Amino acid sequence: MLEELEELYMSRGIHPLNFGCQYLEECSANSPNFTEAKMSFVGPRYEEATLPRLLFLSLDSGDADASPQRRTAKAVQTMELARDVEKLPKHKHWYRTHEMAFELLRQFEPQLTIPDARLYFAHVNSAKCCQNKDGRSQADSILFKKCRGYIPDELRILAPDVVVTQGDAAKKVILGKFCRRAHDPRTIRTGPKFSLDAHYETGLIELGPGMKSFLWLHTHHPNNFGMFNPQRTYSWPLYVEEVGRFWHSRQT
Repeated sequence: MLEELEELYMSRGIHPLNFGCQYLEECSANSPNFTEAKMSFVGPRYEEATLPRLLFLSLDSGDADASPQRRTAKAVQTMELARDVEKLPKHKHWYRTHEMAFELLRQFEPQLTIPDARLYFAHVNSAKCCQNKDGRSQADSILFKKCRGYIPDELRILAPDVVVTQGDAAKKVILGKFCRRAHDPRTIRTGPKFSLDAHYETGLIELGPGMKSFLWLHTHHPNNFGMFNPQRTYSWPLYVEEVGRFWHSRQT
C-alpha cells in the first residue's frame, strides 16, 4: 500500500523527493517558510483490515520538516510509531485523533489502548504542502482548493471503511469529489452543560466505480474547541454505534 502511494505521489508530481507540482508558485506566494508535500501516515496494521480501516481526512500539517527525506510515507510512519502518544497535549489535534480512533475501534479489540490505535488508522491531509505559519495556524484556502483533486485517488488506494473528516476544508473534499448514497446531518441539543449544540453528520459515500462504499463521519477540527467539545461529548458515542452497525453489516 505504501508503494502504491509512492507511485501515486510520483505520478502526480507531489512526491517529496521529486516535487514538481504545477501549483507551487501560486500556493507558496507570500509564504517564506513554505515546505513542499508531506505524505500521509498509514499505520502498519491498517492494510490488514482485521479492524475497520479507519482514515482521518484532516486539514494541513501545521508544520513540516524542511528535509524531503523526512516527509516520505515511510519516514512519516517511522516518526509516528516512535512518538510517545501519552505525552501529547491532551486538548490538541493529534492526541484527540488517537483518542477518537481508540473510541471507534475498541469495540472490535477490547485490549486496544490509545497509543495502539495508531497501528490501525491512516491520516491524510487535504492540503499536501505546508505554509508553516506561526502557531501552526491553518493554511490559506488556496492550498486546500488546489489539492482537492489529489485526494480521491489516494483514498481509492487506501480503501477505507470509515472516513472521519476533521474540519470544513476536509468535508468539502467528500461533498465535492465523491458521490453520496446517504447523508444524515443533524443537530443534537446539549442542554445546559454547553452553550453550543453538538453537530452530528454521517453519510454513505461511494469510493469509486466497482469499489466498496465507506461510512463518513464529520467532526469539527479539535482546535475549534467551542464546537468540538460538545460534539466529542454528545456525537462521538453515536458515531461509535454507527461504526459498529456498519462494520457488522459488512461481516454478514
